[in-house]
Amino acid sequence: MTIYFDFEEQRRTAEVTWPKNGGSIYVTVTDKELTQKLPPDLIFDINRKNKISFVEEDPHFKRLIQLQTIIKRRLQELANQL
Repeated sequence: MTIYFDFEEQRRTAEVTWPKNGGSIYVTVTDKELTQKLPPDLIFDINRKNKISFVEEDPHFKRLIQLQTIIKRRLQELANQL
């Protein structure tokens, strides 16, 4: 599925592979500008009660953490609809 989200005052897109039987959510950022400076592949986890989380790989990489946080919120919206 494709998700849309706002990041740095622009509309962005990502492809999401949602697990059918639990496991991790795989997100591939498809916005070319973002993928030039940020990793395109991100992994999110579904914890109990459909709570979405992610691991901060590099706590000093503020832009990446901001991107992960925004995508996490969007995924959480989707998880709440399940």
